[in-house]
Amino acid sequence: MDDVVNALADSRLKAPELWAELQPYRFQDQYHLVRTHRRFVTPDLCELLCRESVRLTAVDPERAVESAELAVLVSDLLKEEAPARLYQLRGYAWAHDANARRVQGDLRNADESFSIAEAWWEAGAGLGDALGYEPMFLEVKSSLRIAQRRFLEAFESLDRMYALYAGGCQEDVHLAGRTLIKKALALAEMGEPGQAIGLLRNAEGLVDAGRDLRLFVCLRHNLLWNLTTVEEYEEAKLMLPELSELFRELGNPLDLLRLRWAEGRVAAGLGQTDEAIQIFQGLQQSFAELGIAYDAALVTLELTALHAQKGSAGDVKRLSLEMAEIFQAQDVPREALAALLFFQKAAERELASAKLAREIGAFLEKLRNDPGLRFERLR
Repeated sequence: MDDVVNALADSRLKAPELWAELQPYRFQDQYHLVRTHRRFVTPDLCELLCRESVRLTAVDPERAVESAELAVLVSDLLKEEAPARLYQLRGYAWAHDANARRVQGDLRNADESFSIAEAWWEAGAGLGDALGYEPMFLEVKSSLRIAQRRFLEAFESLDRMYALYAGGCQEDVHLAGRTLIKKALALAEMGEPGQAIGLLRNAEGLVDAGRDLRLFVCLRHNLLWNLTTVEEYEEAKLMLPELSELFRELGNPLDLLRLRWAEGRVAAGLGQTDEAIQIFQGLQQSFAELGIAYDAALVTLELTALHAQKGSAGDVKRLSLEMAEIFQAQDVPREALAALLFFQKAAERELASAKLAREIGAFLEKLRNDPGLRFERLR
C-alpha cells in the first residue's frame, strides 16, 4: 500500500514538470510530443491540463481550447487496469473541452464535446463519484445549457450541485452560495428578476467574502441590479455606498462603470432626472471610448428615455443618430442594428417615446443573451 501511495505522490509531482517541458512548444508540437512520448501520458498531467484550461478561459480562450485538447489526447492514450476510472477521466477531459469551446462562443462544437463527455461519464458510472469530478461536470453542463437557453436542464444540474454542496458528500456552504448566484443569473436572463432576488438573498448567508471577495461583490451587485429592474429604488440606493467601497477595493475600472450605471438607474427611478442624465452622459462617453458599443447603446437608450420624458425631441433625435453611428461602426448583431435604426426613424418622425426607448433597450438586453431573437416590430 505504501508503494502505491508513493507512486501516486511521485506522479503528481512529475505532472508540473511534464507540463513545463511542453509549454515552450507550439500547440501542434505539443500534440506531437504527447502522441510520441509515453512519459506524457499520465492521469495527473491530464488533470493538470484541465485545470490549466479553466485558468486560461478568463485570459486566452483559444489557448484554453488547446489545453483541453491536450487533456483529451492524454486521456485517449491512457491505458488503465480500472476501466471505470479511465472512462471518468475521459469524461472529465471532454467536459473541459466543451467548457473551453463554450467560452470561445463555439456552442455547436461545445455541445458535441459535452455529448462525448456524458457518454464516457455514463460508461464509468459504476465508480460513483470516487474521483470527485461530479460537481465540475454539473457546472460545465449548467453553463452550457444556460448559453443554449435550455434553462430547465441548467436548473436540474444547478439543483444537483446545490444538493452536493449544501449537505452532500462535497459539502461546502460557500460553493452552495456560488451555485445559487449562478442560478439567479440564469433567472434574470429569463426575465425573472423577482425570483433572482430571492435566491441572491439566500446566497448572502452562505458566501464567504474572505474566501472570494469578487464572488461576494458579484452577489451584491447582481442584487442591486435586479432591485432596479423591479423598481425597488429606495432599497437599491442604500446598497450603493457599500458597493462603491467594495468595487474600489477590487480595483477594476469597468466594475465602477457598471456600478455607476446602477446609480443612474436609481437616480432616474427616484425622480432625480437631471442627476440621472448627467450620469448616463458620462457613461455613454466612457463606453464609447472603450469601444464597448453594446453598452454605449444601452446607456444611450436610458438617456434618451429621460429626454423623451422631458419632451426634448431635439435631444432624442440627436441621441438616436449617435446610437446608430456607434453601432454601424462596430461588429454588432444585425437584429440589434435593425432595432436601433427602427428607433432612429421613429425619432426622426418625433414618435420616439420614453416607452419605445425602454422597449428597444429591453430587446437589446435579451438579444445579448439570446442571439437567435428577431426584432418583431419590423414585421
